[in-house]
Amino acid sequence: MPYSFLLKMIPTATPPYLYRATVHTADGTHEAYLALHPAPVTVHLTDPRGNPTGGLSVSLANGTLERTGAESPETRPSLSTEDFRTLAAHLLTQYRKQRRPPEEIRRVFA
Repeated sequence: MPYSFLLKMIPTATPPYLYRATVHTADGTHEAYLALHPAPVTVHLTDPRGNPTGGLSVSLANGTLERTGAESPETRPSLSTEDFRTLAAHLLTQYRKQRRPPEEIRRVFA
C-alpha cells in the first residue's frame, strides 16, 4: 500500500514551529498541522494557527505518545494515531540530527 507525506514549515517569528502536514494514503489525502516546541522538545497536533487541538503529543525525551486535553466524542483528530506517530517521529529525528527545525521533510513508502 503506497504511503507518503510532506511536512513543510510555515514561517513564524518565534517558537513553536508550525508545520503543515499532507499525508497521502490508499484512503485519500489528509491535511493536518503539527507544532514543534523546542523546550522541552515535543510535537503536538494543532489547528492551522498553532493552537493545540486537545489531541496527540509526543516528546523527544521519552518518545511516549500521549493524548492531551479532553476531546469531545464528536471531535475527531485530523490524523490517525499511527499517522501522527510517523510524522512526529520523522520530525523529532530530523530536529535532533540537524540541531534546528527542518524546513521540509518528504517521505515516500511503497
